[in-house]
Amino acid sequence: MLRLDNPMTEHIFLASGILDGLLSAGQRMSVSPSSVRAELLGKCLTRLDELRELARARFPSKAAFITTVVDEFEAGLRSLAGMCGGQITEDRRDGSGHCTVCGTAITHHPEYRLALCGKCDELFMPAYEKLCDFDGFGTEAI
Repeated sequence: MLRLDNPMTEHIFLASGILDGLLSAGQRMSVSPSSVRAELLGKCLTRLDELRELARARFPSKAAFITTVVDEFEAGLRSLAGMCGGQITEDRRDGSGHCTVCGTAITHHPEYRLALCGKCDELFMPAYEKLCDFDGFGTEAI
């Protein structure tokens, strides 16, 4: 559990907020048409740069590892955004049906306003989990 009097708490919370936004964007990408994926990727790139800067400024002993994993995260999001050569026109953000790319049933949690393709999310989830781990930003402590 994260101690609120720890001097790193502020930075861990900042990382958590950025990571949460990136997770949401990636999940949304997995069920969106290519035009929306491209727009979301553009927003994610800025946030990924913020994570790299945060790592260098506030997590210097972990910065090399974190920036490498942020690069993996970016590669996964770029792959997700570029699926099918940017020609995806179907929109599954309402949680209906199956993924237009891999055919996996869309996971839908209307109570959280969440729809995603769990299979396509595998492109970025391993990096996300590493960044949340104690070797990364340690947001698992929250």
